[in-house]
Amino acid sequence: MSNIKEPVTRDTLLKTVNTFPIIDNHAHNLLNSSASLSCPLEVCFSEARGEALQKSIETSALKRGVRQLAKLYNCEATLESVKCVTDAISYEELCRTCFDPTGIQCLLLDDGLDSLDGLRDVESHVGLVECAKRIVRIEKIAEQTISDLVISFKNSGNENLELKSFQDPFKNQLETLARSDLVVSFKSIAAYRTGLNINCDIDYNLVVRSLAKFILECVGSDGEKPKVVETRLVDKILIDYILNLAIEVAVKYDIPIQLHTGFGDNDLDLLTSNPLHLRKLIEKYPTAKIILLHSSYPYTRQAGYLASVYSNVYVDIGLVFPMISATGQETNLFELLEICPTNKILFSTDGHYLPESFYVATIQVREALGKVLLKAVENEDFTIEEAIKIAKQIMFENSNELYKLNLNPKIISNQEYIGSSARISNLALKELKHKGVKYVRLGWVDFTNMLRFRAVPIDRFIQKTVSSGITLAKCLNTLPVYGDVLVKETDFGPSGEMFMKPDLNTIVHLPYLPAHAFVHISFENKVTPDDVSYPSSSESSPYPVCLRSCLKNIVELARKEFGIDFLVGIESEFLLLRGGNANHQPYQPNAVDNTVYCAAAAYRDFSTIQTIEQILDALQDQNIELEQFHPESAPGQFEIITSPDNPLAAADKVVITRQTIYDVAAKNLLKATFIPKPFRDKEIDQSKKIYDDHHSKLSRKESFFVAGILSHLKAIAALTLPTISSYERAVIGSWTGKWISWGIENRETPIRACYLPREGTKGEMDVNFEIKCVDATANPYLALAAILCAGIDGIRKEMELKMHYCNDDPEYLSPETRAKLGITEQLPDSLADSLAELKKDEDLIKSIGNDIIKNYIALKEGELKFFKNLSKDKIYEILLERF
Repeated sequence: MSNIKEPVTRDTLLKTVNTFPIIDNHAHNLLNSSASLSCPLEVCFSEARGEALQKSIETSALKRGVRQLAKLYNCEATLESVKCVTDAISYEELCRTCFDPTGIQCLLLDDGLDSLDGLRDVESHVGLVECAKRIVRIEKIAEQTISDLVISFKNSGNENLELKSFQDPFKNQLETLARSDLVVSFKSIAAYRTGLNINCDIDYNLVVRSLAKFILECVGSDGEKPKVVETRLVDKILIDYILNLAIEVAVKYDIPIQLHTGFGDNDLDLLTSNPLHLRKLIEKYPTAKIILLHSSYPYTRQAGYLASVYSNVYVDIGLVFPMISATGQETNLFELLEICPTNKILFSTDGHYLPESFYVATIQVREALGKVLLKAVENEDFTIEEAIKIAKQIMFENSNELYKLNLNPKIISNQEYIGSSARISNLALKELKHKGVKYVRLGWVDFTNMLRFRAVPIDRFIQKTVSSGITLAKCLNTLPVYGDVLVKETDFGPSGEMFMKPDLNTIVHLPYLPAHAFVHISFENKVTPDDVSYPSSSESSPYPVCLRSCLKNIVELARKEFGIDFLVGIESEFLLLRGGNANHQPYQPNAVDNTVYCAAAAYRDFSTIQTIEQILDALQDQNIELEQFHPESAPGQFEIITSPDNPLAAADKVVITRQTIYDVAAKNLLKATFIPKPFRDKEIDQSKKIYDDHHSKLSRKESFFVAGILSHLKAIAALTLPTISSYERAVIGSWTGKWISWGIENRETPIRACYLPREGTKGEMDVNFEIKCVDATANPYLALAAILCAGIDGIRKEMELKMHYCNDDPEYLSPETRAKLGITEQLPDSLADSLAELKKDEDLIKSIGNDIIKNYIALKEGELKFFKNLSKDKIYEILLERF
């Protein structure tokens, strides 16, 4: 198969921004475990201290940061709830939880920030990241040198001072550090001490006098001979002198020097931290590599200007993430990109003390960078290709080159963060228990699309089930829709068990049942002495007839073999029926209303709108994003559309969506049903047919994908239209698509191509495909697996899409016109016919898995045999009760 180069799109840009690794070119050491206990979380979001820090809870920066941490910890979005979670776990676990999702590959740490005791050393950060290097704060080295000099003077009684008694040891120490493999840069905080209007014409006589005065003040007159002297340089003459000297050493050893510029805490004069004050210094040392830290905020344009006119000036964008608002961050980046060369912009977190500061800064810069670069592309400042290059430069490449790190970027993948996800999920479990959850439902969707679960007390779940799972008889995944009996034609009888292993990434609190949580499971083999692998292996392995694992494997195959990722959106259509079950009578189709499509009258019944609102609220409480909802065409019918996600997540979410709709409706004494075509005499108004005249602009892979689905559609129907009632809906005029065809915005073709303007571009369009011959009685994992397998088969074989798109209802075209379009076949008329087509489709069977399809066919044929002697009303009664 030939390699097909995928077009570079806005999605490619966003994927780069979110998966490319980061070199954090300026941060500070984490605190050790005990020291972290005395550090308030608020310091991550504000430069304020003391009482002013307490007021920072009302800033947009802190409020936004708390929401982002709450999402990470899966807790309520309040400062108190976030702190409750962090208090419940070990500090090391907290550090891993925060660092793993960031994609930070390397940390450059200024270890001179010592306002709190108990900093971890630089090397101890390795493990959280691939590598960690040191940034040397020159004022710290100077103060230590002076401290040693003070002790020497006090012990010797010598009152004569020569400049070299300070200069030589200070310079020697800097040179030793510059030669160290651990050190990659110097740094100065002159802006904090005396401002950036640095004197470049050093008067050494003044330096000696200032040094002597400072030493004498430190020596004092008490006669005591100290071993340690605390000093803090605030003398402008000395600060300017040591900065000039440090730059000379940096130039000699070709290492950069970072300068604090712009905002900081109240120890700084903001007026004198404007980087424009540095022009004389920059010009004096044209070969010095000078990094202006913190975007020089609020002097960002000035910093960008300096970097644009001086070859040796670079700009770091740290500290504004996460210290200012999202709007401010985006504005800051826009201002920098107005004039600053993109190969001179460096990312940093300015993370300090607590791991949360690193996490929040990193996710915020990815978010802001994506938005800003997309807007720049839209404004035609850059092409998409250029924007992708810029993202890589800012996040990784510029720092890698400037600091000579020689690192190879390690792209972030989902697999790298399984450990992180597990730790985050453990936090979620503790938070769920704190919220009052007593029981966890371990749920799966069986072959007939029935949701089943087993419940476990939450303490047992945390202590045992998370690691070991629970056992289940294999036959319980292939029970027929009409009852809990074994279908002998399947492979599963009374013997044999499998493990139910919870996927902690999917655990949710059920808001309408506060004592319950729900988690999706995957099945794994349970090894026994009868297995061929025993005793060489007693470990569990993936279960070949696990439908959830099947879908997951297909998605991974598409990504690895073709570099394709899918987004799946699912529309949930359901009916609300009245009719009590107090006397245990079966529900009758007594709809809550008799309205039509999108009719406002559907919301005039208080009990109905109350139920709908409770459903919508509960879905959002379970982190299911809603796009829209509306009344549908049938009496009492509604549709909820949830946002697209990757196929596995989309299937998981639709299971939660349906469970929520069933349960909330029941709490309101209503019956929710997803059964297709519940009112057999109801037809769609033919005036609703849509005739659009677009031109198809499918890429090669998209056309292969559509061709693959069309070629397998008759067999797919056995899995997407899996009940007898499915075929009462899949008829002419019902917008499910009876003729095997595809169209653009055509609701009477089984495959509907839908176009939308592409964000961040002018005139370009995105396409998605709606598969209409699917109903809610289908198992979502199996239905999606079939559709994706068919499409992937088309890509693998490079199937030519010979069929032309159809913008009319194929039923009303002449046979000659249909033939010209390539429309020659209809979907099967019954489940039996669909199963017969599935049996013949060897490629689809092989792709999904022979064991799965073999047992599915046996199960469905067993159901058809059972239903054969029942009336339509009795069949409908069973299906209505189940779905």
